[in-house]
Amino acid sequence: MPKTDKLSISDGPSSRTEPAPPLSRKQREIREREARILDVARDLMAAEGYGGLSMDRIADAIGYSKGTVYQHFASKEDVMLQLSLRAIAEWNRHYDLALEFRGSSRERLLAIHLGHDLAAHLYPIEYECIYAVRTAGIREKVPPERRAVQAAALERLFERSAGVVAEGVRDGDLVLGGGTTPQSLIYGFWSLHYGEITLETYDIQYRRMGVRDQRRTLRRTLQAIMDGLGWRPLSSEHDYAAVEKRILWEVFRAEQARLRRRR
Repeated sequence: MPKTDKLSISDGPSSRTEPAPPLSRKQREIREREARILDVARDLMAAEGYGGLSMDRIADAIGYSKGTVYQHFASKEDVMLQLSLRAIAEWNRHYDLALEFRGSSRERLLAIHLGHDLAAHLYPIEYECIYAVRTAGIREKVPPERRAVQAAALERLFERSAGVVAEGVRDGDLVLGGGTTPQSLIYGFWSLHYGEITLETYDIQYRRMGVRDQRRTLRRTLQAIMDGLGWRPLSSEHDYAAVEKRILWEVFRAEQARLRRRR
């Protein structure tokens, strides 16, 4: 087992917490070494996929002994779990930014969606690890307490999203019926979004099939669902394309610039 407390690295799901006490020099060195190991692991996965990741390969690439790598991480699956917590931390930071946007509940949910989308595309390997570590063959190699940390962080993100739906109900913009709850609605939205992100990785000529912009297609689908629910203001009454541009400019300008530099 690693000697450092892995559960404390990235398990804080919100940036709005009490400031942590200053780290000692040794603690800073440990964090920096762990961050370097994770960077190398991410790059190996980006180049060669999960099959190209091993503790030996990480040690060779970083110039550490394998024993040093094992001092920090129990296995390559543990490395993937920690990469997933990085993604969740960034996802949560994007939510912090989104929730500062002043607008109707439906506009704020659009900001939440855009923040999620940017996090997934700015940290694609880390984001993929969120779901990869839950799959058969990997899941059982990650200690249950590590998985519990990840699950708790994801649940917190889920509830933050559902809270915006609850705002709409409270403000009278949305009436939910038929057993639909804010949580069940967010479950559906997350499922659609994850499906779209996954389909982006498939080698399919979507433009030839008539899908010119996958991400915008998804947003139009979500808007149509919200129109069907009667979530006001309806898209026939409001220019959500203009709102999207305003959110990206006012809230996520730096993140947009980073994403453009990567392309």
